[in-house]
Amino acid sequence: MQRFAFWRDWLSMSPAARLLIINGLAFNIGFYMMMPFLAQHLGSGLGLAGWACGLVMGMRVFSQQGLFLLGGTLGDRIGYHPAIVWGCLVRSLGFALLGWAESLPVLLLAAALTGFAGALFTPCAQAYLASECHTPTQRQRAFALHNLASEAGMLLGPLVGMLVTSQSYVLTGLLAASLFALLGVLQYRVLPKRPVAERAPRGAILQQWRGIVQHRPFITFTLLAGAYQVLFHQLYLALPAHIQSLPDASQLLGYVFTLSAVIGVLLQLPATRLVERRLGVPLAMGLGLGMMGLSYLALPLLAAWPMAGVLLQVSLLSLGSILCFPLFAAQLPRYAPSEQLGSYYGFYASAGGCMALVGNVLIGVLLGDAGSRPTSLIWLLLALCGMTAGWLLYRHLRAALQPDR
Repeated sequence: MQRFAFWRDWLSMSPAARLLIINGLAFNIGFYMMMPFLAQHLGSGLGLAGWACGLVMGMRVFSQQGLFLLGGTLGDRIGYHPAIVWGCLVRSLGFALLGWAESLPVLLLAAALTGFAGALFTPCAQAYLASECHTPTQRQRAFALHNLASEAGMLLGPLVGMLVTSQSYVLTGLLAASLFALLGVLQYRVLPKRPVAERAPRGAILQQWRGIVQHRPFITFTLLAGAYQVLFHQLYLALPAHIQSLPDASQLLGYVFTLSAVIGVLLQLPATRLVERRLGVPLAMGLGLGMMGLSYLALPLLAAWPMAGVLLQVSLLSLGSILCFPLFAAQLPRYAPSEQLGSYYGFYASAGGCMALVGNVLIGVLLGDAGSRPTSLIWLLLALCGMTAGWLLYRHLRAALQPDR
């Protein structure tokens, strides 16, 4: 029966693929037990000025998003196994330093290490998982399981962090560092050490990157899929600004993230079955992005019932996300040579990060003009972004994947 298909796939997967999926749970537990409390620790705990807190947090984001392409390219050249192991160990060191450090220079070093570790680990782990799957369907299910595990980690991580941080942020850093060190040992022991492909490009790295930029179908896919990052990251910018403008909504933001994670955990596998049996990949991607965009219209349309509008918006956004997000990573290998998977995943991640940054800057400008209260114009622009990108991505993929449907 279809309901057992994922269980059969899990049993048929290699130990390496299973570990890479479980990484999604463990990595997010370790990450989210620290990061939601970092700003409070820097400001209230260490007494840093606001600009210093922003600099530390910005350093982590920049060193990760800006270096994804470099991390993926390193994985292609030295092998995914050592890149993944070193990514775990460097993040372990970074998180230990982040919990222990009190001076700004050491905090900046710790933030840079944690960011670079993510840039090294993430594209290489995605490339390794994709290469462990033998069919497109198995790859879709593997990334769906990985997304489910990541959502579960996002749900559990803050709960663990809340308990441990109440005792000591140093203890939180040591616990997260221990988790990543353990993961590093597991990767070293379980993941096979594959030789680097002999067909790897011998030219300069810049020539390889130039080839990626000139791959027009891949660039089209990346830019359209990058709309996801613009839409999803408003959970951290426009939506909190909207919630702060509501009366008696101090706890609502916490419910928003909990609801999003619960939807991901409970409905990811049913959504993936729906894609396989009814929708197909092009329609699922287009519909998912379109639904994420349309979700923002719930806020002005239900302005008379603002809390109901927020909860409906988050529900639709999360449903659209679980419909399309695992498919992005699963479909990317169609565009990439097997010996350059890490570089392509890295470029895709870096491009998405840049689009999220540009989107946040534009939304931030509009928020500033509106006195930090989002207006209907912001929600309309986000809706148009999602619907337009969804429609164009559907047309692009329908043409590209026609033989596979």
